[in-house]
Amino acid sequence: MTPESTDCVTPFLLENTDIRGAHVRLTQVWQRVLAHRRYPPAIRRALGQLTAFAALLSARLKTPTRITLQAQGKGLVPLVVVDLSLERELRAVAQRRDEAIPIADDAELRELLGEAAQLALIMELPATHTPYISIVPWEGTTLNDALEAFLAQSDQQPTRLWLSADDQTAAGLMIQKLPTADEKDPDGWRRTVLLAETLRETELVQLDASTLLTRLFAEETIRAFPSVPILPYDRVEPERIQRLLRLIGRDEVEAMLAEQGVVEIHDELSGHTYRLERNEALAAFANDLPSSPRIH
Repeated sequence: MTPESTDCVTPFLLENTDIRGAHVRLTQVWQRVLAHRRYPPAIRRALGQLTAFAALLSARLKTPTRITLQAQGKGLVPLVVVDLSLERELRAVAQRRDEAIPIADDAELRELLGEAAQLALIMELPATHTPYISIVPWEGTTLNDALEAFLAQSDQQPTRLWLSADDQTAAGLMIQKLPTADEKDPDGWRRTVLLAETLRETELVQLDASTLLTRLFAEETIRAFPSVPILPYDRVEPERIQRLLRLIGRDEVEAMLAEQGVVEIHDELSGHTYRLERNEALAAFANDLPSSPRIH
């Protein structure tokens, strides 16, 4: 194995046991998600764990696929969304119902989601017109419990996850037992899980894939596949901005321009704020018929 940079996901196979897995460690991309957002530690941790999980899922897909992962409920945090584009550009956001209500640092996401908590996964392939959608009720107490149950239902294979996030790094490790694992090594899955359970959170957020995997599975033959970069979401989408402006309406846009000189649109999911000059804002209405003059 050779060292790789951060902000990537690394698939691997333990060849002697037929156990596959993936490792992800995000630093700059994760810090970009947190920029200009003041999440309490509990929300930041949960958002980072879901972000790492989405990146781990992407490592298993051979065809470029858009992945949208949502945790939702009726509590203080009604919605957490992580979105990976076809090019693996990452954006993520958590919504709070009332920022004046304090949240304990050790609160679990299940508690924050409240009643009717559920997980949803949407996968969109360019070649298909119908996205794959899976929505399941929350199972277990912790986010790890819920995600492992989610994978067990969708993959029908035993899977274990280790996820961690702080204000600098979001990281994760996933291992999955392949159907041929027991034939190759009847004790392999039990032994691999026991070794992985020795992993400390500090190691998960600090170590690259090469160091972490060789430290955990020193006696195994590890085949690491090429790492796949996870990128920040820097895309400007003029068509989407124009649709938003048309929803606002020309009269309201004109009023904003008269008052502020510019139009500001904030994309909560990506964290971007677009500042549009008059000509840019009114371009959305270029094909409209001239509006009647307003009477004051």
